Amino acid sequence: MDLILVRHGGVDAAPGLCLGHTDVPLSAEGFTATQRLAASWDGGAPRFLFSSDLKRAQQSAQVFAARFAIEPLADARLREVALGTWDGRRWDEIARSDAARYRHWADNWVIQEAPGGESFADLIRRTGAWFAALLASTEDNDTVLAIAHAGSIRALLCHALGLPPARALALGVDHAHASRIAYHGGQFVVRTMNAPRFHADG
Repeated sequence: MDLILVRHGGVDAAPGLCLGHTDVPLSAEGFTATQRLAASWDGGAPRFLFSSDLKRAQQSAQVFAARFAIEPLADARLREVALGTWDGRRWDEIARSDAARYRHWADNWVIQEAPGGESFADLIRRTGAWFAALLASTEDNDTVLAIAHAGSIRALLCHALGLPPARALALGVDHAHASRIAYHGGQFVVRTMNAPRFHADG
């Protein structure tokens, strides 16, 4: 199986906002960037097109759905990490008004959830459940495209590649960029990481 992970395009929201489950739409620029990425696809249609059920991912998935004439499958397990009561607020305001909890979270984000939210370890478990179900339902020659978020893509890559969760932020995951990993014979192989277009050689 080839798994292609695409981060949604840029969003229509002010810079510096804490965006976990806050449901913001794509910006016009984010839509255009997603169209450019989709236009660079040069192979056959994927067997499955999955998407987070958040608006910014679903709108990005619709760009690919139109290209392939297939229906995207929304799955909440591909959502960004839940940031609880901080979601939708400005990060600088959170750091000022909730300073102690913010510092503790920032120092321990792998295992410490945001107030009312999830930790990165929680996100790895959530996305890992989706991953396990995917591996059980695909064949070696299948191609799967999943439109998700920076956090959920990093969690999936940590899971697949055996990376320590604390190293997740070392993985670049930009808007409207794609990473491709192959799974054959029980092993994962990285084909591309955080690319602005798809490549024929995978």
